[in-house]
Amino acid sequence: MHNNKRFKQILCRIKKKGYSLTPQRHEIIKIIAEAKNHPSAIDIYLQVKDVYPMVSLNTIYKNIAMLLEMHEIREIRTLQNAVRYDGDITPHAHVICKNCRKITDLPFEDNSNNNIPEIYVNPKLRKRYGITDYSIEFYGICDSCSAIKNKHSYSRFLPISA
Repeated sequence: MHNNKRFKQILCRIKKKGYSLTPQRHEIIKIIAEAKNHPSAIDIYLQVKDVYPMVSLNTIYKNIAMLLEMHEIREIRTLQNAVRYDGDITPHAHVICKNCRKITDLPFEDNSNNNIPEIYVNPKLRKRYGITDYSIEFYGICDSCSAIKNKHSYSRFLPISA
């Protein structure tokens, strides 16, 4: 989904819910909707603080909580239990580098007409828990970290030039 379209979509839903659209809230939503890097609350805070120096971290957390409650953003928890946020709520998975912690979107290859790919969940369990949503994260080492690791692991075999 185009980021500008997503930004406008969130703003529209917030107005429909009757929430006020403060300049700080507007900036927070813009940052999350346009972010490709899945920012943390601190990342969002630092960006908003550049524009609105008096903003508090508490304001950031309250707005994130509101957006999560409205299902307008997703929370991503990494192996290190760090929390990041995704403004793209379309069905997709994430690939997380275990070294640098970079998070990359991984679109589902869906050949059906559904927006959500089918994942088998035992019907009794689905009913007992009332499962309505899921998230999928894959963990590995990204290309950049692999290249650095390979460069350093072979450097001991390279001749040292004067």
